[in-house]
Amino acid sequence: MKMPLSEIIDRYTITMLKSERTNEDVNEELETYKKELPSSDEVENFITRMYEINGKIWNTEGDIRNGTDMPLEEVGRLALEVRDLNCVRNGIKAEIVDAFSEGFKEIKINYTKVDYGRS
Repeated sequence: MKMPLSEIIDRYTITMLKSERTNEDVNEELETYKKELPSSDEVENFITRMYEINGKIWNTEGDIRNGTDMPLEEVGRLALEVRDLNCVRNGIKAEIVDAFSEGFKEIKINYTKVDYGRS
């Protein structure tokens, strides 16, 4: 599989969550990712951390999807929470890139409107 370790760990943990939280059979996909994972305590630590943050994202996005009668303010708050959780997720992926010297870092900066003197 030609994929950086940061992506393999990310996809592996998302697939683990899908396996546990849905009825979809993803065993073949899980095994494919698992074969690509090096065996080390460092990798296990990254898997644990990525699993935790992806689980939080899954839960928060689920809250948005299930909130049909939810006020728009609450939807917005949850969307901002997903954004913040994704920042943590990208930070973990960047740590993996640094630790294993492969892949690329995703750098995202929150947009801030700047008033350049226009009225």
